Amino acid sequence: MKPTRTLSAATIFLGVVLVTVAGVCNAASSKTQNNARADISGTWERTPDDWFGENPDDPVHPGGPMDLKEPYARQYAELKKKQAVANEAGTPIATTSSKCLPEGMPTLMAALFPIQIIHDDKQVIVLGEYLQQVRRILLNQALPPKEKLDPKYQGHSRGHWEGDTLVVETQRVRTDVTFYDVPHSEEMKITERIRLRGPDHLEDQVVIEDPQVLNTPYRFTFDYKRSNYAIQEYVCENNQIVIDSEGKASLSRE
Repeated sequence: MKPTRTLSAATIFLGVVLVTVAGVCNAASSKTQNNARADISGTWERTPDDWFGENPDDPVHPGGPMDLKEPYARQYAELKKKQAVANEAGTPIATTSSKCLPEGMPTLMAALFPIQIIHDDKQVIVLGEYLQQVRRILLNQALPPKEKLDPKYQGHSRGHWEGDTLVVETQRVRTDVTFYDVPHSEEMKITERIRLRGPDHLEDQVVIEDPQVLNTPYRFTFDYKRSNYAIQEYVCENNQIVIDSEGKASLSRE
C-alpha cells in the first residue's frame, strides 16, 4: 500500500503544480491583453468630409432630429426661426463660439476642430484645439453622487475598458451647454463606447439619456479618421465681436 500512497501524493503534487502554472500563465496572458488594449491615441478628425451637411455653420444632428418633449420642442423650433431671420439680416444670434466659451460635452467629441487623445492606465485625456479644451476620463473609478459633483463644461467622466472598447459615462454637464442648440437638464447622462474600427478609423457610439427633455434616448455615432495634423494653440480673441441686448452678434468697426 505504501507505493500506492506515494504515487497518489506525487499525483496530487503534480496537479497542484499544473494548476499553479496555469494560473500564472493566465495571469500573464491577462496582463498581456491589458497591455495590448487598443491604442486610440493620436489626432482625429471627423469623417466623412461632408459630415456637417449642407451648411458647416449649422451642422445636422448626427442621429437625426431629437425627440424633444414640450416645451423644449416648441422652444427649439422658435429658436431656429429666430436664427434664420437674424442670419438673413446679417446680425446672427451670438453662439458659444462668438462668446468664446468652451463647447462642452458632447459637442467637444463632435470634433468641429480636430481632437487629440492621450491615454495611460489611469486616464484618457481628450484635447480640443478650439480654446484648448481638456476633457479627462478617469479609468476604473465610480462616479460620485451627482449632488457632490460641480457642473462643468465637459462634465465628469468615468470609464473602463471592455476588451477593445472604452466605455465612458459622463454626468453633470452645465445646463447652459447645448448640443447643436438643444438644451438639457441636470439629469442628462451620456454613455459612450469608443473603439477602433481599423488602424485609422475610430468610432464613438453615443447615447444621451435625459428623461426631462427627451422622450427617448438619443443615439448616434461619431466617426473619425486619423490625422497627421498637430494640435495648435487656439486663443479666442473677442475684441471685434459686439453682442447687443437681444443677443445678436456683429463685428465692431472700431
